[in-house]
Amino acid sequence: MKRIFFLIITFIMLIFQTLCVNAEPSKVMSLNFDDSSSLVFINVLESADAQTPQLKLSRLDNPNRIYFDLENSVLIGGKQQLVFEKSNIKEIRLSQFTTSPDVVRAVITFEEGFDTSKVKLMSVNGNIIVRAAPLPIKNDYFNTIYDEGAENLPYSSITANSQVVQRTPIGISTPEKAPNSVVQDIQKAFENSTLSNSDGKTYDSVISVDLSSALKLRTKYYINGIYLKNGGLLVNGLGQLTSAKMFYLDSPKRLVMDLPNTFVDKNLRNKEISVCQDSSCKDTAKVGQFEYNKARVVITSDKAEKYIPIYSADAQSMLFINADKLRHTDLVSSVANLNKAFVRKIDGKTNELILSFTNPVVHSILRNDNSLNLYLFNVKSYNEQDLIKTLNNTYYKPFTMSLLPQIGVRASMELNKADIVRIEQSVDGKAVKITVTQGVKEKTPEKAAVKRSPSKGKVVLDAGHGGSDYGAIREGINEKDITLDVTQRVASILKSKGYKVALTRTDDTYVSLQDRVEFSENEGPEVFVSIHVNSAEATEPKGIETHYYHDYSNELAKVVHSHLIKEIDTKDRGLFKSKFYVINHTTVPAILVEMGFISNAQERAELVSESRKQKTAKAIAEGIIEYCKSQSK
Repeated sequence: MKRIFFLIITFIMLIFQTLCVNAEPSKVMSLNFDDSSSLVFINVLESADAQTPQLKLSRLDNPNRIYFDLENSVLIGGKQQLVFEKSNIKEIRLSQFTTSPDVVRAVITFEEGFDTSKVKLMSVNGNIIVRAAPLPIKNDYFNTIYDEGAENLPYSSITANSQVVQRTPIGISTPEKAPNSVVQDIQKAFENSTLSNSDGKTYDSVISVDLSSALKLRTKYYINGIYLKNGGLLVNGLGQLTSAKMFYLDSPKRLVMDLPNTFVDKNLRNKEISVCQDSSCKDTAKVGQFEYNKARVVITSDKAEKYIPIYSADAQSMLFINADKLRHTDLVSSVANLNKAFVRKIDGKTNELILSFTNPVVHSILRNDNSLNLYLFNVKSYNEQDLIKTLNNTYYKPFTMSLLPQIGVRASMELNKADIVRIEQSVDGKAVKITVTQGVKEKTPEKAAVKRSPSKGKVVLDAGHGGSDYGAIREGINEKDITLDVTQRVASILKSKGYKVALTRTDDTYVSLQDRVEFSENEGPEVFVSIHVNSAEATEPKGIETHYYHDYSNELAKVVHSHLIKEIDTKDRGLFKSKFYVINHTTVPAILVEMGFISNAQERAELVSESRKQKTAKAIAEGIIEYCKSQSK
């Protein structure tokens, strides 16, 4: 009886083993890795009767590497190989190690000295995960869209080259042993996939295949479309867009922006596109693959400095457009309000500010050497008192927000050129995180630190805003253009009367507030006059205001303001003691003139008229002359 029972059990076990041997093999589909270069993913499609593989990790030296086998598996698409530069992982290879039985082998080679004991092997739903290092804790709610330290991003210094060797046909597993020659050929192809063998024969032809678009990486961006839209260039893609700081080149004039961690579809590379379809300009644009994993956008234009980048709420596209041609209504599909602000000190040099909104925001990031400006195009309102309370006694106390009716909000902050800015956007587009790491402040040149004694009959005129700082904007009319025009008219009148005049800016360029102050201090004028255009959320306010801060500037403010009110038919809004940066930090009598409201449709039309601009310039000049004469008595 026992003998019969033993034979039955033995027969059942043989049947079970036979079924296991003849089970449909699992299919190894693809090799992927994450943005931290800490995880490797091997995608496995299991058959219905497959068993979860038992994984055994083996370590080898010379070179420093590990390998493991996936039994009863076939590799779909042939051998896969990824080679890295400047990474702990040097190479990853997948190959069909044997065909009878079906075994896929994975080999990962590391830098010498890397401790492979830290490598962990896991199986999740049949898929294989190799963890090569402790993973940094990340909040995936935010993705980086702008980074001045982009060279330090995980992928910016890693190059992944992909090769696929043509597959040697592999049949379904059978009890018959495959000829040794087939196994040997596969193994030799595995070991020498890019080199001819010593006997001069090549076992498998190598096909270079770009797998970038197939790798699903959290910080990878794949540009698959370049279009003309709303008068600008729209760069569209899949994944996570990240941009670096814009810069400018001459001969010819052009704007350049690099997109790290980005791959450009080969059909789109380096094609010159005319930005103005109506032939109103000769501006052209190109998008190229600047490095293995860095794209470069170049816009060639005589007005390159006027182009701004606008980020979509989903961070999948970016619009480059000449701000003078920007119709802000084209950008707005929903209105958002600033809900809350949060400040956190990371360490002694790094601080972050999170702005939370009720709806996704469409915005532009403009970083100059000495400031950061964010234009939030669809933001309608914010609670100023709550914001001041949150920012008070923090690094971001100087951070200011100002409403630009019918446009949105401008958020700005003075920064040092050496400061490193990173801006992140939430996955739902409803929050923006600004992180600033303070750099080493550059020493002010000695000549900039030398202050001259006030010079009689000399005037410094300061045209508000300029360059990427547009000031208030309404219906395509920019404050910076009006202020420059009027300032130049004032200068012309004063020079005709024998006065020496120095301008903080003579064209459409950006000048920081500190640079304006230092310019005036170096010039040593008798007076300093800053010229601006006012704005408000409501459309009703109109009229002229004159601001001063120090008591010794009060008389200059009175005289200039009286001439303005006498010359121009508008509301007298009076004198204000205000702590504007340029009139607070200058040491000579200094005032800031707000010559009317751009937010008032009637006054806006007057402000751009030749008559109003000339009258304003005449009044300011005559006020300055009267004040200077009174001081010489």
